[in-house]
Amino acid sequence: MRTVLGLAVVVGWVAPLRALAQPAQPLASPAEVSAALDALAPADLVILADPAQQPSRFRMATRVPVPVSRVRGMLLDLGAYRSALPSLRHLAFEDSASAARSGEGMVVWELEVPLWNLEGKLWLQPTPTGADLLITQGDFAPGRVRLSALPEPSGSTVLSMEASANLRDLNWITRRMTSQSAVAEPAMAAAAFYVMLRSLRLQADAPWTQDPRRRPTAAPTPPGLAELGAGQLGRLVGIKPPALVATVRSRDDGRLGLVQVLALSRLAPEAASALVSQAQTWQALPGWSKVTAVKPDRGCKGLCWDVDASLPLLDLDALWQVALSPWRALAVSGDCRGAVMGVDILAAQTAASAVVLSLYPRFEKLGYVARKSIESEPLLEHGLALGLGLVDALGLVRALDGSAR
Repeated sequence: MRTVLGLAVVVGWVAPLRALAQPAQPLASPAEVSAALDALAPADLVILADPAQQPSRFRMATRVPVPVSRVRGMLLDLGAYRSALPSLRHLAFEDSASAARSGEGMVVWELEVPLWNLEGKLWLQPTPTGADLLITQGDFAPGRVRLSALPEPSGSTVLSMEASANLRDLNWITRRMTSQSAVAEPAMAAAAFYVMLRSLRLQADAPWTQDPRRRPTAAPTPPGLAELGAGQLGRLVGIKPPALVATVRSRDDGRLGLVQVLALSRLAPEAASALVSQAQTWQALPGWSKVTAVKPDRGCKGLCWDVDASLPLLDLDALWQVALSPWRALAVSGDCRGAVMGVDILAAQTAASAVVLSLYPRFEKLGYVARKSIESEPLLEHGLALGLGLVDALGLVRALDGSAR
């Protein structure tokens, strides 16, 4: 009887493992990823598949200036994950002896984040280029993270991640956010996956305790409005809809540099630019309930927009000083004072136009939860900005396309 029950248990989780282990069609080939990183250097690459797909599926990649053998070894070392992500309070094989013999096994994990703890089980499975993390039980389940390290002629390594997971059902906060906005789930997933990728990239350089970029002490410094052009990201306008491409740029001291998101629109560039210049268009952004053109005041000069905005656990009200052609904005007062945004409209190969949104949101000012989250995990400054950038770019493009109907 015990043997029969044991076989039943094994069959019960082997089938889901097989399903999780079958990767979907890659969002980009290794050659395309490497070429994109060349164009975007030194920024990291993020590709989001169909934003309407649930759960969201991402391809993220970064270049690591170390040999591929070192990176691949790290991807199979639980100690390296614990060092890369200090918020992992527990990460260990259920059966360490069996895992030592086979090189794979069930891993029990617990993650401590502000307001709640997350926990579950995943199956660590070596692959020819890295490792698969198959999330079978608990939070984020079902999910799969495929981590790959590929060598380059220069001796550096491209570390990439294909990932999807269930973030909708983590807790009441995530359920509330996803019920209010269809793009909340990809935004949360983007933040979580990017923190993991960037942590591993830095870990490959040096252990967490030895790398000052993991605990930057320099003050956040928004880029100047002149730095918000489409620039490098504009070279990737050949993406196929409905995917989105984003980049995350970090400063040398470890702080966020800039997030940019490219999304495709059915509108011609001239028509899209005209709509972006209108305050009411921006009310389509999640949380932007009211955008009003007002007279110069409170340090705002020229064209001023008063924005009444909020998202769950975030305060976004601000007075924005706006410039047109191209659209640029600086938050001169309010909750996110010092934040900057920019929009560039380009002709595209696979759509009428490509909308490039540039964003530096000042998340450390947007409420208690955001501030404490970044204090706990500094890379959330990057991850949360990426998530917000995806939300805003999707909202803006959907507003533009809605006007074309």
